[in-house]
Amino acid sequence: MRKLLAALGIAAALAAGSITLAGPAAAAPCGNVVVWGNGGGICESDFAPDGSFNRCDTVYVLGIGGTNCYRVYPPAP
Repeated sequence: MRKLLAALGIAAALAAGSITLAGPAAAAPCGNVVVWGNGGGICESDFAPDGSFNRCDTVYVLGIGGTNCYRVYPPAP
């Protein structure tokens, strides 16, 4: 029984490590932080000629989450 619990513990640690490493890989250049499967951040692109830009919100809770990107337009004059 102890060997089974030890094996499950090791498998859980490896799975948590892979989730932690997989999460911030795409978001790392923008300063997002994911630790032990929890975290996130906001990334914004450079301004386009019309004043709009892309914003990506990243959120991870217990290794589950993702990134949502959308275009932000300047206010109407």
